[in-house]
Amino acid sequence: MFSDERFEVVLHEELLGEFEEVARRTKFRKYFPEAAVDAFIAQLRSEGRVIDRVLVVEKVCRDPDDDYLLALAKAAKADVLLTGDADLLVLGKHGRTRILNVRAFVKEYL
Repeated sequence: MFSDERFEVVLHEELLGEFEEVARRTKFRKYFPEAAVDAFIAQLRSEGRVIDRVLVVEKVCRDPDDDYLLALAKAAKADVLLTGDADLLVLGKHGRTRILNVRAFVKEYL
């Protein structure tokens, strides 16, 4: 899945848990069957780098529930935080990390 060696996918247990919770909601079952969710999470765990330590979360984002993603980007020394969340995108950058949506990422890196 992550065959491009230019990129490393960095995750956190909280992010994986959030993805799993959302993907398993009834309204998404037609898009994400349970077996597909299980397989995708297993692949993320095996091919990505999972940071499992407690993150130092600062209040930065207008949605405080997203601050852990900024803390993850900082802990990972990430160049890019890829998101579709407007509360994060409005920041544009956090420390050394640029915050991009998929379209901007594809245009710039792919």
